[in-house]
Amino acid sequence: MSAVTVVRFSSLGDIVLTGAVTGALGEVTFVTSSRFVDLAARLPGVVDVVGLQAEETVSDLVGRVPRRSLQVDLHASPRSRALSRRIGGEWRRVSRYDFKRRWRVAFKGSPAPPVVVRYGRAAGVEPAATPWIDVGALGEGTALIPGAAHATKRWPAARWVQLGRALKGPIIVFGGPSERELCASIADGIGAGAIAVTESGFSSTFDALGRCSRAVGSDSGLMHLAAACGLRCFTVFGSTTSEDGFWAGRCTPIELSLDCRPCSRFGGAACPVGDHYCMSELSVEHALRVVQA
Repeated sequence: MSAVTVVRFSSLGDIVLTGAVTGALGEVTFVTSSRFVDLAARLPGVVDVVGLQAEETVSDLVGRVPRRSLQVDLHASPRSRALSRRIGGEWRRVSRYDFKRRWRVAFKGSPAPPVVVRYGRAAGVEPAATPWIDVGALGEGTALIPGAAHATKRWPAARWVQLGRALKGPIIVFGGPSERELCASIADGIGAGAIAVTESGFSSTFDALGRCSRAVGSDSGLMHLAAACGLRCFTVFGSTTSEDGFWAGRCTPIELSLDCRPCSRFGGAACPVGDHYCMSELSVEHALRVVQA
């Protein structure tokens, strides 16, 4: 079996999506940021993970990254390019489509190819279908994932509470360590045994996702993780859209059709128009109809 090095330093959702190709590459050594080591180790085909600490540089990595017959750069960042120059050998690099993605935002042109398609082209394999991460037999709960890295991708917390109250079955609210207060307040507002799972790692998150069959959440890395674990995902889109190529798996969009969308590639701190209409006018009733349909 061949041995391959794959590089993707961040972010959560992008690393999850590499699972579409790692399983077809043989024995994979995965190079990533230290906070994602446990996640990368769960991806198919990964036999070893090299973590880059926050204070380390590419020079610190060189002696720890094995030189393989094939090395795949799925980040194409200055840091990953510097690593490839230092290690040498044959490298394949993902196409970022930066210009096309900026053109898409500015002039509402056609989207870039999906991320998993770009990963597959770089790796020379056909992307696999989800699930990529085994969490065992799924339960009957619903995962709510209200947080997002950017403000323009967040639905109001009060609406998550209303939606959670309207859904049947156990509710688990997921988030990262910076979202503990948000998730706890939403779980408390829902009541009826709803709980919150927020951690800096992933062990409790994987266990809790295995207790759910569906996820309703923001366009975020944790939603990508839910899809990779085989959950049916209903994703609330605001400043980004369901057509922008980041999604894989069973994802049903919850969104409004507006001429101003997408207004950014990743999301932003404030609505460029000023009204945040894509979220302020997205009702709980609309979301509930999509989920229950």
